[in-house]
Amino acid sequence: MFVHYLRNHSIHAALLAAIVTMALATGPGCRSVVDGSRDLTELASTPPKEKPEKPPRSSAKLPAETDPAVEAAEVVLAASVVQTSETALRPQHVQSRGWYLDHGVPVYQAVAQRSTRWRHSALESLLDQPESPQATLENGTKSNNPEIAATALIGLVRGGYAVESRRLAELIEDPEVAFTTKAALLEALAMTSPKQAKPIVEKLFQEKEAIIGVAEATDEVVALALEQQFWISLAMVLPVDQQASVLIDNFSQVAPPLQGTLLDLLMFHRSTEPDAITEHFDQLSPQAIRRLGLWEPYLRSVASLETLIAQTRSPEFASRANATIGLGRDGSAAAQAMLKEITDKDPTLVQVAAVFAWSLIPGHEEWSRLSEASSWRVRLAVAELVPLQSKYQAVFARLKEDNSRQVREAMIQRSPELVAQQKRSPEVLPRAAKPKEIPTLSAEEVVAILDLIEKAEHASGETERTDARRALLLKPEAVLAAVDQAAEPLVSYNNPYLFDVLLPQCDPAYRHLQEATSGDPKLTLSALRKLEQQSRQADLPELVVWRLQSHVEQFTPMTWPVLMEVIRSDQREAAQQIVRRALAHDNPQVRIAAYRYIADFPLEDVSSQVQDGLRHEMPNVRVAAIEALASVNGPASIDDFVGRLTDSDIDVQMAACRALDAQGDPRGLDHLSRMTYSSSKSIRLKAVQAIASRKQAGDIPLLIRVMDDETAIRSAALDGLSSIVPKDQWPGAISDAISLEAKCAAWKNWFDRQAGQSQREILSPSG
Repeated sequence: MFVHYLRNHSIHAALLAAIVTMALATGPGCRSVVDGSRDLTELASTPPKEKPEKPPRSSAKLPAETDPAVEAAEVVLAASVVQTSETALRPQHVQSRGWYLDHGVPVYQAVAQRSTRWRHSALESLLDQPESPQATLENGTKSNNPEIAATALIGLVRGGYAVESRRLAELIEDPEVAFTTKAALLEALAMTSPKQAKPIVEKLFQEKEAIIGVAEATDEVVALALEQQFWISLAMVLPVDQQASVLIDNFSQVAPPLQGTLLDLLMFHRSTEPDAITEHFDQLSPQAIRRLGLWEPYLRSVASLETLIAQTRSPEFASRANATIGLGRDGSAAAQAMLKEITDKDPTLVQVAAVFAWSLIPGHEEWSRLSEASSWRVRLAVAELVPLQSKYQAVFARLKEDNSRQVREAMIQRSPELVAQQKRSPEVLPRAAKPKEIPTLSAEEVVAILDLIEKAEHASGETERTDARRALLLKPEAVLAAVDQAAEPLVSYNNPYLFDVLLPQCDPAYRHLQEATSGDPKLTLSALRKLEQQSRQADLPELVVWRLQSHVEQFTPMTWPVLMEVIRSDQREAAQQIVRRALAHDNPQVRIAAYRYIADFPLEDVSSQVQDGLRHEMPNVRVAAIEALASVNGPASIDDFVGRLTDSDIDVQMAACRALDAQGDPRGLDHLSRMTYSSSKSIRLKAVQAIASRKQAGDIPLLIRVMDDETAIRSAALDGLSSIVPKDQWPGAISDAISLEAKCAAWKNWFDRQAGQSQREILSPSG
């Protein structure tokens, strides 16, 4: 019996040894569930190296010697991690050589900034070293281990070195490479030259089902991430128009998690026309969209302006932030007005989302104001997203000297790209088509055209109506001239043929007018945006503006702000009538737009209505009312401005200071001077910036005094001194090479040396 036990025991031991040997020989693509009794730190640490077995004496050949440089590169680039899957109960030890997905970087952000989402701690540590890692990475590509070679190739791509795209594709197709590494290779492939990468990515995309099918059998979470990366890489190498069509055509064929990815990729494609995706979501309720897990990408990429504005006040933080990003995707005047309010008043993290939204809107002038935000998180977002264009040099300089290390590093890191971009030749923008000149008709010619218009609709005989319509269609310029010269009487003229058939064929503005007055909110909003774009290039036909004025009752709080942008620079009577109606509107954004119009183009008999805005509950309305009142009734409103110096909002106080200063009242400057002693840094900064913008020689002592304040305030004071003092009289030590502290010391020494001279003598230009 004892012998039988020993025999069975030896068999069990042999089986156990065989199982352990097979487990140790498992390839790099496998994974094992971590034992719950073992410590996570122990699992994450590198296991001790086992002694290599001696080769059998009977072997005739010795193994080929490995290059020591390649071995050293393998040691540097090798890694393993403990990952926590969203669907797993315990952490999982994944033998993926260290590649993992950073869920903290959203797809839309990675695409916008061309940043990476797949991480590798060993590789990132190597790339962060001050010495060039090129030699180590090139040696790593020679490794016989495909995981090490793949990591080295990805490192070369991220370091900006040339890599053969075909080599990346070969490793993606290699069955020995882990799926997480394949996804990182796909990401790197999309960052190479689009001309070389496009056919390779398209070929891999056609074969993705086979690769993903194998991954699903191993790890469904990794398989989903890999499929998402296939779509992201394909979108990044396709032209914009082709990208949009491919994503829209395939949207209904993929699962909801992938639909969210496709929506984020489509966020950068603007289209005012409805497509299959918008029609798909129009049929779903908000509750259904939430159940599918698409609520946040829906807000970012599809939701209408009305939904976005409503969700910016949602109690759910995620809805507020994503609706804010959606405003940037919308990009309309109403959306921009809402974004300005958000960047002034909302919590910091929503303001960060607003910075990303501003990055989606081209041509705005908000970057300078955003770079002066009190929160370092907002300034960091600005440093990461501000366009690298020469006109933002002042913003770059301010952020490079920011008092936050993260902000400074983010801006300095982008500087080489700025230099490279400035060396490129500027792109030649296509010129806008010159609008056709409308002839001026005599009174008799106008009457003749109007008579034909009357016959075309109201003549009793069919033949007479047909002849009149044919005659009108043969001379569209004359028709446009006639209705433009008789615009106001034609506003209430009932002639369906004129407004629904004839004029839309003569000028696209009348087609947009027809849609804007249709009564459909979505159609109205889209049409007003088109009219807004057309008004920026040339004045709209006067009859269009009069017809808009006659339909203002049907415009909603969502469409009114866009209507105000349509007439933003129009000084004709019809536009002024719309402005007068807007002065009493309940929507604060509409009233602000009306006040801004009046500030640029003063109207008569509106002072009392503008004064009502000084008591509005929203600070932005009060600011705009002060600016408008200063334009229409400045000298008579000084008492109103003085009363606003004690306003609860600092921006209202600043507006009152500017209004008093414009009238020559010293109380405005006195108040600014007092604000430089405030305990709030943001108030001191705004006061110094306002004083510097005056460019008055008498403000030099005040600017010198604040040079002992914090970094941003000192920078503002330096900018003010540089604009006041002629350049040939600057301190000799001033240069871009010295630090901010050295610049401040040079200016203070300069001021001390000039103390005995009269200010006029100091500032008189030489020669």
